[in-house]
Amino acid sequence: MTKNIIALSLFTLLLIGCAPKKHGDNAGVAGTKKTGTALSNVAMVTTVQASGTNGTPDFSWNDQSGIAVTFSDISRGKPVLLNFWATWCGPCVKEMPDLVELSKEYEAKGALVIGISLDKDSDVMNLVTEFAKDKQVTYPLIVDNGELEKAFGGIRAIPTTFYIDKNGKIVEKLIGMQSKARFAQGLDALL
Repeated sequence: MTKNIIALSLFTLLLIGCAPKKHGDNAGVAGTKKTGTALSNVAMVTTVQASGTNGTPDFSWNDQSGIAVTFSDISRGKPVLLNFWATWCGPCVKEMPDLVELSKEYEAKGALVIGISLDKDSDVMNLVTEFAKDKQVTYPLIVDNGELEKAFGGIRAIPTTFYIDKNGKIVEKLIGMQSKARFAQGLDALL
């Protein structure tokens, strides 16, 4: 009986996802430091505009050259799969290889896959950068500064995925781990 309850609990966690850590867990992003490692696809959110184009929050970050990049600028006219995740979330990590494959497959079709890390460790940039290297994540990973998840209505469980159409409007929200086929279905509907 106890084994059945444990197995059911683990299965439910995989299907539903992880509850995000509350702000203030660990040391927070204020203590983030940069190292000599090039952050080619990992960056920190610098600004958030709660209601951007078509009600979708807009946000910006600096690329590895220090140049400001705005979500609305890079996503204009493109469908986007925006995935909120964290390094400590088992279901998030499990679906990541599918997202890597999809980002490569759909880039040629003009779609974007972007990950939003909700990690809050004191050295969060190194944590996410090392994770990206280890898992060979090639799509952009943007570390939330605490404001972005709020702008998207508060993320109650991760992974949480938003589909944003070519006009910048959120058209679908998925909570919990998804299959590659389900992710592809959502992107195909936006092309």
